[in-house]
Formats: sequence, structure tokens, C-alpha cells
Amino acid sequence: MKRLALFVVTSFVLSASAFNQPVIPLNWSTQYACAVDVPSRVIANVKTTQYTDNTPASCIQRCDGAGFSYAGVEYSNECHCGTGLVGTPASAPVSDCNMACTGDPTLSCGGSWRIQIYKSPALPPGAWTLQGCFLDTPASPAFASPVVHHTFDTNLELDLECIQYCEHIGYPFSGVENASDCQCSFGLAPGAQLRSQDECNSICPLPPGEGNEFCGGFQRLAVFKYQHN
Repeated sequence: MKRLALFVVTSFVLSASAFNQPVIPLNWSTQYACAVDVPSRVIANVKTTQYTDNTPASCIQRCDGAGFSYAGVEYSNECHCGTGLVGTPASAPVSDCNMACTGDPTLSCGGSWRIQIYKSPALPPGAWTLQGCFLDTPASPAFASPVVHHTFDTNLELDLECIQYCEHIGYPFSGVENASDCQCSFGLAPGAQLRSQDECNSICPLPPGEGNEFCGGFQRLAVFKYQHN
């Protein structure tokens, strides 16, 4: 009986280690490959939902879409969304997260009171300040690589929309160009050329009755920088 018990445990651990590595979308990161959950929950302000198509990626996308900054998968079908961690969760062996996801049996989705935890790259609340109007051409870019470009359905309040987008994906520099292009970066490029603010003269609308705002210009990037409160 002892040998049989040993065989069962060994097989169980091997099956847990055979899971594929999940794709982590939206620039989120793994905080705990496997942690101990408790009845009061280790994710703060948690919202728990059971899904028949649960995976780490689908849970992250759901939590991100609902405005949460933490996500966790547990017990195969549970997706936990929250705003932070309650204290410091105890790490558990990865082999404890041995339950297959309901949405993809090649991936693990936690275990019994074992949770895989993921964190959004979103910046904490802070202030953004205008840094100026910078030349932005292929030969003389304003932002250092990597640069994330994003466009919105409209350019209404583009400065604010771009700042909020960059903040959400964890980039501390935001820039708008030619009233259409939103750019996010981790900093200015070496030798970035500051130009007169008058050259950032493209116009974007504000909400009705509030007028307009300047949103960069042709090959001119209006740059904003984040500072933590």
C-alpha cells in the first residue's frame, strides 16, 4: 500500500508539471505561479465568478475589462478579480496548482485553495504634466523604443484619453500627435528635440460647450509625463 500511495503522488506531480505555460495578455505579469488561498480570500475586494471557459488569459481579460488590477484562477473554473492583495499570500509549490482549466485542459487553473495570481501593469494614481512639444520624425523620434501606438474611435479629449490608456498599460510617458495618434513610452529618446509649443497646433474637440484643445501637430508630439502621488 505504501508503494501504491507513493506512485499515485508521483504521478500527480508529474501531471501537474506537464501543463503548458499560459499566454499572459495585455502586458500583465505573473505575481504568484501558485499561492495559498484562504476562505477570506487573498485578493482584495474580490469578485469571484465561475466560467466553463476559464483560462488565465480569459480571466485576465475579464478582470481588465471590468477595471480590476489583479486576477486569479482557482479550482479549475474560478476567476477572481480584485484591486490588490490582502497582506502577503503564502507561496505554494507549483505542483499544488494541478487542476486543468475548464477552457483549456492543457493549462492549469489553480487547485483546491490554490490560486495563480496575475497583476495589471497599470500605474497607481498619480499626476501627469505637460513636458512640451517635441519633434517626432523617423530620423528624430521623440520617444525611446518601445513605443506603443494606439488610435481611438474619435479624437474627443484625445490628450486625456491617451494619458488614461498609457497609464492603464503601465507606461509613464504619453504623447499625442497630429490630433490622431496616441503614443506610450517609458521615456524620451536620446537627443529628443524640444520645439516651440506653438508647433503643436492640431486641434481636438472637448465635450460640447467646453471648446477645443491642442493635440500635437504634424510630426510634433505633445508629451506628458506621469509622477506618482
